[in-house]
Amino acid sequence: MKKVSFKQISGFVAAGGMATLFHWAAMSGLVLLGMDPLAATFSGSVVGAVTNYGLQRTLAFPAARPHIEAIWRYVLSCSFASFLNLLIFFVLNRLFEIPVAPAQLLTTVAVAASNYVVYQRLVFHERTS
Repeated sequence: MKKVSFKQISGFVAAGGMATLFHWAAMSGLVLLGMDPLAATFSGSVVGAVTNYGLQRTLAFPAARPHIEAIWRYVLSCSFASFLNLLIFFVLNRLFEIPVAPAQLLTTVAVAASNYVVYQRLVFHERTS
């Protein structure tokens, strides 16, 4: 198992935090405009994913595999993360009737933990010399 560095974790948190702000801003705006929260969180996750790729590559995984190898893995991981986001948010918001903001906060924490493992092992898997 690859050793986890503080620099990588802090870069992941910084990049993910910025992408999460874009996700939440888009989601909030769409909910305020009357969009269903489930559709709004999906739309927000797409905005966050687009923002996140370059940030993760720069801040958390600078020695990552080439773009041509990483990008398709990133798109697949984002598809998985969007599905996971929808599933967890649905369960929390619709089944357990947790309000939108706390449901999305809990969802974000779960998806972020999953994303770190997927990014480190499958998407950006850093080259060693």
